Amino acid sequence: MKRYTAVFWIALMFALLTACAQATSAGNAGFGEVANKPEQHSSDGQHVQPSAAPSTPIQPVIATSELVVGPNRMALGLLENNVPIDDAAQMEVKVRYYRLQGEQGTLVGEEAASYYGENLGPRGTFVIYPTFDTAGNWGLELVVQRPGQEPMTLRTSVEVKERASAPKIGDPAPKSNTPTVKDASDLKTITSDAEPDPRFYQMSVADAVTSGKPSLIMFATPGYCSTAVCGPSIEVLGRLKDKFGDQVNAVHVEVYQLPYDQGKTVPAMQEWGLQSEPWLFLVDKDGKIAGRYEGGITFQELEPAVSKLVQP
Repeated sequence: MKRYTAVFWIALMFALLTACAQATSAGNAGFGEVANKPEQHSSDGQHVQPSAAPSTPIQPVIATSELVVGPNRMALGLLENNVPIDDAAQMEVKVRYYRLQGEQGTLVGEEAASYYGENLGPRGTFVIYPTFDTAGNWGLELVVQRPGQEPMTLRTSVEVKERASAPKIGDPAPKSNTPTVKDASDLKTITSDAEPDPRFYQMSVADAVTSGKPSLIMFATPGYCSTAVCGPSIEVLGRLKDKFGDQVNAVHVEVYQLPYDQGKTVPAMQEWGLQSEPWLFLVDKDGKIAGRYEGGITFQELEPAVSKLVQP
């Protein structure tokens, strides 16, 4: 990834979200082209332009690049006329899951999506937690209810993989030897955060996930973030540490080697199989992945999950 100004990235984000929303086709039992294909996400997590044009004023955007067999967290965005919807927080979204086989789709389940947008501005998303029992293409049917309007039904499809690139829930957390305050007299040599929180650099990832205590492991680059949500995510990590204190370890891993050199990432990014940022992983006291969150996060979503993580 190259370094660009924040204004450029915000403008680019809108363009890329628009590109992601433009994937439709006649296949997949009428659910359209797969919206999270690997080729639609470059090595830096950006979206690649599909060819077809949107057919409805509101288009769904899949903001999660990797879905796997088992439990998942999936973030969904909604665009109207190719820009994020201002009143998304007032909308209700229900999502139905269909297992696709050829031109047949079998309804497997449904759930109401929760909207999370605190400190994320137009990058707020609807979040669902589907569990997929087979790999392959799955159909998503979104019933979108705007106050005072008739419900709108939208369809898209996603690819579910048998094996994850990033650690999935239940996997052991990789024991990465990341730098700490012991390795750097100036924290700005190991993080691009303009105002680094020393609490996040007291121990390495390896020390945290083998400590016998739950850990919050965040991969983010506040100074070079391509999605403009790394800074807000770091703030959420701070609020979680404020609330849970010594009950959890909190570790921030800078995505890039510093000083910045043409987007070269740190070894831990490869060890964790990460191709985008930011990511937050919840690791239980036994060193296993208990939750994985790609993209922007909020305290509202994470606080209940961490409360559950620290329960005896």
